[in-house]
Parts: sequence; structure tokens; C-alpha cells
Amino acid sequence: MQLTGVILDSGNHSIDNDQLISLLKIGEQTLIERQVVEMKKICNEVILVTKDPYVYLPLLGNSIRVITDYYKGSGTMSGMHAAFSLAKNESLWIVTSDMPYLNKDVVSNMLDIKNETDAQIIALEWSGHLHLYHGVYDRSCLDVTNELVEKEQLGSMNILEKVTFKVMNVEGFQENDGLVPFLFRIGNNEDYQRVLQFEQDHHVY
Repeated sequence: MQLTGVILDSGNHSIDNDQLISLLKIGEQTLIERQVVEMKKICNEVILVTKDPYVYLPLLGNSIRVITDYYKGSGTMSGMHAAFSLAKNESLWIVTSDMPYLNKDVVSNMLDIKNETDAQIIALEWSGHLHLYHGVYDRSCLDVTNELVEKEQLGSMNILEKVTFKVMNVEGFQENDGLVPFLFRIGNNEDYQRVLQFEQDHHVY
């Protein structure tokens, strides 16, 4: 499929003892290895945007493209800008490096909406909230992200004010204990333990 998977590590997410969330072990794989495997099921290109490429190269080698931000210190908005600049495809599936349960089937549905509507972004809605990560983007968002970074308007929702977008409601997708797996992000050790328990209880991923 002509789709670029993008993992944003621009936030340098870490938990206790400065352990990078992306390198936490879930089963036999690190979180980021797990993400790459799921993305490669439908993406013909996978990009990791990180300020610390040397951390990942021993693990990932040349299995994906590893790039750095053009604009330093501007968080995930800068990461998106770099991905839009260098992606080979017009459609990008963008996630953050703290999301353990990526779901290719959800993204396939989002791509159908994008192709039918020509929207620049397909965002997910669950429980009344919009989620831009695990979203599908058109490369034409490049100019908007460049403008927002230069103006230091770095909040991710700012992009919606300047593009056309559609919303895909995911209320009907799998939910366990208030958790929609593919939207879940690990922010601390408690979240990590929740994922490990989820794995043990459900054995579905």
C-alpha cells in the first residue's frame, strides 16, 4: 500500500530512571519494534523521527528510515514537518512512540474516508475527544506545519484550524476497562503495568 508510517519520538518520552517508553519490553519485543511490525503490514515505508537516532540504530538498523527534526526543540509539530518533508507517499499514518497497540485495520478504514473525501486529515473521535495521533494525514499539511512551527504555535490541535479534516468515530471498536487499545499511550510506570496486565488478561495482540 502506498502509505508512510510515521513514529514521532520528538517528545523524548521516558518514565522511571529515564527509561525510554519506546524501548520498554512488551513480551519479546520493545514497544517501537512492535509498532514497526504493525506498520509494515500496510505501509511500504516507515519513518522514525527522533532527536536521538543513535539510540535506535543498533535496534532497528536499516529496517526503517530514521530521520531528525529540521526545527529543534519544537516537539511533535516539528516531527510532523520533517515527516511531511521526506515521506515518499502522499498519505501518512502518524503515531507517537508511546502507543503500544497500533491497529492497521482502523487505519485502512481511515484511508477509505480520506480517499472518498479528499480531507487532509482523518482524526479519531472517542468519548467526545479528538485524537490526532494514530491519525491519517495528507502530505499537503507540510506548509501548515512549517507555518505553525515558525510561529511557535506548537499545540497539535492548531493544525485543524488550517486544514480540511474529517472525523472517524471509534465508539464501536474494542474497549476493555475503559481502554480503546489503539488510542492508549504510556505516560508513566502505572500505564506500563496496565499494558502488561492487559497483555496477560486478553492475549489479543
